[in-house]
Amino acid sequence: MHDEPLTRWQRGWSASRGWTDYQRIDDVTVVRIGQPQRRVEYVATEPNVTAAAHLALTDCNPPGSSWLTVGTHDPVRLAADLKPLEFVRTEWLMTIDLSDQASYPVPPPYSLEVSVTPSVVDVEICGHGEVAASGRMAVLHTGAVADMIVTEPAHRRRGLGRAVMTALAEAALSQSATTAYLAASPDGRPLYESLGWTTVTPLLVARTAA
Repeated sequence: MHDEPLTRWQRGWSASRGWTDYQRIDDVTVVRIGQPQRRVEYVATEPNVTAAAHLALTDCNPPGSSWLTVGTHDPVRLAADLKPLEFVRTEWLMTIDLSDQASYPVPPPYSLEVSVTPSVVDVEICGHGEVAASGRMAVLHTGAVADMIVTEPAHRRRGLGRAVMTALAEAALSQSATTAYLAASPDGRPLYESLGWTTVTPLLVARTAA
């Protein structure tokens, strides 16, 4: 259903975070993260959620450290069906043709810093002696994934998030990326919608009970 966009997002998200150990098991992508509170992430579409839940509930990780991200049209209903797994939040898998994203400049007195490698673009907007906003975009061939988009509380409502996304899109386009994906939080979703991003599917985020 949404397997290809979800897979593209997972690969870019993993590249952004430096998580290189992942594989497919029973049509579920298993990402071995290795963090104390997040040892592994199982990424799946709803038709494969039973297999993902089984993997999470039967692995050898400590309680609360096995996570699921599932593409589904009804996260609340699915969360109830997946008990004893714990519902964490709803996110939204979003996409855009990068050439269609709205562009916004960096407002004064802020300054922009862009760092580009063959696979990752990092953007920082600085002002008043500190990093005010930042973001990252992993670039894999013609696809890209935006990640870790943050505006510090003291600098919000000044257009910095839009400026970060503009700089990321421009850098990704310069590396031949055409289509981008991201997983939006409830707080971030309005920003991305204002830039022209559209929702592919809601995402259920859950984990084993702590």
